[in-house]
Amino acid sequence: LGELKSLPQVRRADYAGSLRRMCETIGDIDLLVASGESSPVMEAFASMPYVQRVLAKGDTKSSILTTKGLQVDVRVVSPDVWGAALQYFTGSKAHNVRIREMAVRKGLKLSEYGLFRAKSGKLIVAETEKEVYERLGLPWIPATLREDRGEVEAALQGELPQLLQEKEIKGDLHTHTDLTDGLAPLEEMIEAARARRYAYYAVTDHAELLYMQRMTREKALAQRKRIQQLEKGGDMTILHGSELNIQPDGSVDWDEEFLSGFDVLVASVHSHFNQSKDEMTRRIVKAMEHPLVNIVGHPTARLIGRRPPLEYDLETVFKAAARTGTALEVNSFPDRLDLKDEHLLWARQHGVRFAVSTDSHSPVHLPNLRFGVATAQRGWVTRSEVINTYPLSKLRRFLAKGRTTR
Repeated sequence: LGELKSLPQVRRADYAGSLRRMCETIGDIDLLVASGESSPVMEAFASMPYVQRVLAKGDTKSSILTTKGLQVDVRVVSPDVWGAALQYFTGSKAHNVRIREMAVRKGLKLSEYGLFRAKSGKLIVAETEKEVYERLGLPWIPATLREDRGEVEAALQGELPQLLQEKEIKGDLHTHTDLTDGLAPLEEMIEAARARRYAYYAVTDHAELLYMQRMTREKALAQRKRIQQLEKGGDMTILHGSELNIQPDGSVDWDEEFLSGFDVLVASVHSHFNQSKDEMTRRIVKAMEHPLVNIVGHPTARLIGRRPPLEYDLETVFKAAARTGTALEVNSFPDRLDLKDEHLLWARQHGVRFAVSTDSHSPVHLPNLRFGVATAQRGWVTRSEVINTYPLSKLRRFLAKGRTTR
């Protein structure tokens, strides 16, 4: 996309399809280009260095297979129909069907070439998405909502959510260092977080019951002391946390006295994935009822394409999360995206709060936050529902949970 945008013939270019909607998995990449000269665009596209094979090449559409085996399709449209084309090729199919039905009821016809009067064929609008939606009596609908999950009805009623934006995230609440299974030392992780201009940043290395991590109380206390040293003179608050292990019976690492010294505690299922549905439900609810557990990390423990989600009663867990004041994580790691969008829609109905974090094990993972934010948007999540959009004072009040002293 960057290379296409740099071409002198290209007026505009953007992702379309499932990638623009930020679906958790995609089949291929759809790119849309606005240009009055398609031939130079197609020539440049077909000759890019990561093209393994040209599958098709035409005046308005070409397809290539990258050296990594991913298909990329590009469509070139006239700049004056950019908006209609972008709306059409973004989808989803179900969303587009609803929009076209609205057009028909108004005596109009909507296609990738514009919005037309059905009888005369006269073009009404086509240049921007906003114009297309407005002419149909709708506000612009964010691409991440276009799945026919009630977004059209919400738009008609003026009730579209103000979706969470990445710039609203004030800090990451789930990260690791090489003290456990991270790939970078504490100093590098903190430096990378400061570069992102966070107000606060939590270091949450694994606790001792994940035996292969070889964590001890002594190591945790030494890390806390080092964090206090690194925090001095800086403008970012460093929270010392831990990612606890939710044991089969719902208990977690360490006693309450030791746990009370941490600023933030994430609790996650890392083992014994094959418990019955009832056992797993009781396990997670018990962990949330712990007076010091603040966040449940990657709540379904799925790994996309590799490990199925845990089986438990989601409704019961969501109710317990709201009741106990425990946030559920939106894990931004691309392999996880957990909770997923459909679960977020459900959890929101119960007043659940969320933490959109990266589970970073290296500085290069910190920018993955955008995937968590996009997943949250697909679940209609707003800023007020995400605890790491809070200013530090409000976050600390949320994290206080069962702590009697700070």
